[in-house]
Amino acid sequence: MNLIFLTRVGGILKPFAWVMGMILNAIYKLVAAMGIQNIALCIVVFTIVVKMLMLPLTIKQQKFAKVSALMNPEIKALQEKYRGIDRSDRDAMQRYTMEQQEIYQKYGSSPFGGCLPLLIMLPIMFALYKVIYAIPAYVTDVKALYKSVGTEITQIDDTDKDFSDESITKAIYEFYTAKKVSLREKKSTDTNFTATDLIDIFSVFNTEVWEDFRNGVTLEGEDVENWNKLAQSASFQNAMSNRSGDIDKILKINSLGKYSILDAPGYHFPAILLPILAFVLQFATSKITTAQQKSKKKDGEEETMPGMGAMTTVLPIMSGVFCVFMPIGVGIYWVMSSGVQIVQQLAINKYLEKYNVEDIMAQNQTKIAERNQKYGIYSKSEGMSTIAKSSTRSIASMDTSKMGNGSKSTKRNEGAKISQEKKDEISKKAAENNGKVGISAIANILKNDEDQ
Repeated sequence: MNLIFLTRVGGILKPFAWVMGMILNAIYKLVAAMGIQNIALCIVVFTIVVKMLMLPLTIKQQKFAKVSALMNPEIKALQEKYRGIDRSDRDAMQRYTMEQQEIYQKYGSSPFGGCLPLLIMLPIMFALYKVIYAIPAYVTDVKALYKSVGTEITQIDDTDKDFSDESITKAIYEFYTAKKVSLREKKSTDTNFTATDLIDIFSVFNTEVWEDFRNGVTLEGEDVENWNKLAQSASFQNAMSNRSGDIDKILKINSLGKYSILDAPGYHFPAILLPILAFVLQFATSKITTAQQKSKKKDGEEETMPGMGAMTTVLPIMSGVFCVFMPIGVGIYWVMSSGVQIVQQLAINKYLEKYNVEDIMAQNQTKIAERNQKYGIYSKSEGMSTIAKSSTRSIASMDTSKMGNGSKSTKRNEGAKISQEKKDEISKKAAENNGKVGISAIANILKNDEDQ
């Protein structure tokens, strides 16, 4: 069964691709209204727009990276401290978990603090890449041009009884197979090709393949009998003549100088400049990004996060190599994406200079507290932190009924109070330390009460 739309992105990326397709279609119509019909330009504008829409997530990710750079050494030190513990030792594991939570509370972060932006950004980036690979599926004006050519071909059997839907399907299949055209979705000759199927096929034709197709070039070799018969027929030549103007428009909107966005740059000059530019910009992007994700060792030296050093080298090389063999349109996206990311990263760095890590930590802690309060969640660490920050005079009047198990208040801890003995012990401890008492010390003092 053939759907009204040609092949679009499916699966989990489908809704993201649909949104990206709507944006690209709007950009094409806007640019076309200005008298410019060019897919390469649309990809440039499209990349900029999507990158700007993702800017808030990028800033959030960079804030997390800045805090992590300061926090990671403490996490690493804690892991070293408990490296040799027996995992079956419940008390030791509880102490490890409590100390880990204290570190995250201190920095207003969490083990998954940087995951949410990435979980949103990754499917958007993958969907964007897929949409660029299937532009006629999402841009209605471009689809109309391809469909006109496809419809003309499917109607040949109506005027020429020497051909049937089946023979035309086999002819097209023989042509793109012989030309080694790689389709996004495989087409089988088990069912007859419709105009929609032909759009899928035509959408990956580069300039050379298009010229051979519309000129009806005779192919040599086996299994091309149906194509050669169709290509030499007057019916096919008339069909191509009728749609020659639409094919010219297709070639024009896909053009980039003497190249098509569907051509691979290869090692030819000046097309080879695109892979080189992709490598250089990706390398610069990696350097600028990893510079913000370095942490300080105890001796004061900078330490790059695990795996980031390799990414700085491997990703640029991969970008350059892939751009040599992939369509120019994809290369344009990679180059523009890296270029915009560099500008954004420099702007973000400038923006974050106004905030020191303590400011970001305070903002994070406030947001976490507001969210927890909204849902009635009070963590043990949060409760003890509140006590630790309070003066010894106010400890006696404190109600810890909402400080306990990290969830909503239950009957088990309702009305629970700090015993007078524990209050005196906390006050004494604070007096011995110039009015200050640590969270861990309070945790040990209150442990017996909490276990009751």
